[in-house]
Amino acid sequence: MADIDSPSHYVAYPKANVLIAGHFLVEDTYQTKRPEGMSDWLITFTLDGEGYFKTGDEDITCSQGDVTLLKSMAPHQYGTRKGKTWQFVWAHFSPELFETNYLADKDLVNLPIENEYTRDRIHQSFEKLIQDYRERKKYWYELCEISLKEILLLVAQRQEQTLDPRIDEVLHLLSKQMKESISIKELAKDVGLSPSRLSHVFKENVGNSILDTLKQMRLNQAALLLEHTDRSASEVAFEVGYQNYNHFAIQFRSRYGVAPRHYKKLKLQNHVVESHGE
Repeated sequence: MADIDSPSHYVAYPKANVLIAGHFLVEDTYQTKRPEGMSDWLITFTLDGEGYFKTGDEDITCSQGDVTLLKSMAPHQYGTRKGKTWQFVWAHFSPELFETNYLADKDLVNLPIENEYTRDRIHQSFEKLIQDYRERKKYWYELCEISLKEILLLVAQRQEQTLDPRIDEVLHLLSKQMKESISIKELAKDVGLSPSRLSHVFKENVGNSILDTLKQMRLNQAALLLEHTDRSASEVAFEVGYQNYNHFAIQFRSRYGVAPRHYKKLKLQNHVVESHGE
């Protein structure tokens, strides 16, 4: 966990083409007012407690797991809710540094991140950003840009998300545990649903059953491994979660129209032809 900074170290907000980041734990006396706005954007990720943001007629509370994005030039006020503490990580960044047209075009956006995997990933990216910003080793600035870009893309992804957050979490678990035996009962427990309810909501959101979706993931990964690695078809079958090669071969042929070994040969031949063509 990154060390906590003092707000007094960051009195002025950034100038053009500047990126700064930090980690605050502040009491309810903490407050920042900028009636004229500022030239950069501000993004925060609340770790604990409650903060608030005000701009125009909006007054939002940010709680644990919320990402808040404040657009440049928007008059604003933010701080800790009365009677609370607020622990959050943050970054200021100039709009000249990043394309921001994939983010919602609003002065203030507050996004609860329900998916535990996405929440952890945002937190980890912030920690890398803060660490590189503090250490200032060679290429620190480029590393900061990479971490911040990842955060902003995850936020944009969340803004466009239409999936039920619980189904998003199941898809992550399926991809992470693709090689293992999958229990719908255990998946349902992980996301707080009954097995029957999970099956219904999953198909409603994704269009396929959980098992069919897992099968597609496995076969897609198998095709990539056959094409781009030296692994044999039987090794690939085991790698993506099939214990029975014949069962794998039948499902692979059904999806791709050829047996796994033939698919590998065809892809290898295509690569040779393309190489000679160059």
